[in-house]
Amino acid sequence: MFTHAPVSLWEEDFSEVKKRFDQLKRNGVDDLRKHLKLHPEEVLSLARMVRIVRVNNETLTLYNAAGPVEFREGLSPIFSKDSFEVFKEELMAFWKGKTSFTSEAINLTLTGTSKNILIHAIIPPGFEHTWAKVYIAITDITAIRDSVRTLAASEQKYRGVFDAVPTVVLLADRSSGMIIEANRSAKRLFSASNSELVGLHLADLVQGEVQDRVRALLRLHLDRPGLAGQVIHVQYKSSGSIPVLMTASTIEGDDANVVVVSFTPADETTTARPVDRKTRASQADLGRKLSPREREVLNLICSGKTSRTIADHLSISDKTVETHRTRIMQKLDKHCVADLVKIAMNNGLARQQ
Repeated sequence: MFTHAPVSLWEEDFSEVKKRFDQLKRNGVDDLRKHLKLHPEEVLSLARMVRIVRVNNETLTLYNAAGPVEFREGLSPIFSKDSFEVFKEELMAFWKGKTSFTSEAINLTLTGTSKNILIHAIIPPGFEHTWAKVYIAITDITAIRDSVRTLAASEQKYRGVFDAVPTVVLLADRSSGMIIEANRSAKRLFSASNSELVGLHLADLVQGEVQDRVRALLRLHLDRPGLAGQVIHVQYKSSGSIPVLMTASTIEGDDANVVVVSFTPADETTTARPVDRKTRASQADLGRKLSPREREVLNLICSGKTSRTIADHLSISDKTVETHRTRIMQKLDKHCVADLVKIAMNNGLARQQ
């Protein structure tokens, strides 16, 4: 079992270390950490007292050693400065009477490759007074640490971009509507810190009937992944009323349930801009493509209603609602609800809620 175990196993003899500890205690040393700080050469001396009795095959593989002889001859480069710091903590644990020790460390293989390892040392029963047997188990966690570092770098990059974006961006929990993070532009717009914004409901940023519109957007996102832009007025603390173009999209996945909301400054006349003849003609053409019932269904879709709610409201079946939805998409040449809502809002095919 020792030889063929799938983890690196070492059997070591710490008996000389135990004798040295006993001698130090007889000489009046009661604080090993302080003693080693005053005599740093003692750590290397104690390390040389440790005798490696045997190692298993997995140890040879881990450290790229052809065999036990090559492994023993190449021990010096294995232990880096970090390794000696961990060894020092192991000595502290044994000095205090503990019979086990666990820590992360960095070792080098015989070919110079750095390895992140998890080391667990134990003095087995029967050897507490001599330390003649100390078993070491080492697990290679290099891949895990590499993944953590990559993830951390990716998160740092994301946060840098998130904060640098000039557009106001808020992240909100999709089910509750609560803000969970705000970028630097959002903090400037609302004259508030991240802690002041986090925990607010998105609807808290607006007033009056606009709050119902914001809540409708969230209801839509419970089963639809996107939404077209809408102009609303936001107001928080001393910022005053500010017209913005609001857009939202949903991050979906196993661990994500987040709505990304962005606010872009909009001109006060954005929603009242005169419509030219060409635009009116386009709107009229699109409107003529839909039946009155389809216009009604489209309006309910844009207000954030689910198929079930629309069916109950119109006293029709869910299947009929889906049929209307499919026909509307075909007539307007759109392939998802997000695009459908966008063209409806932009062309006046549905009343804004």
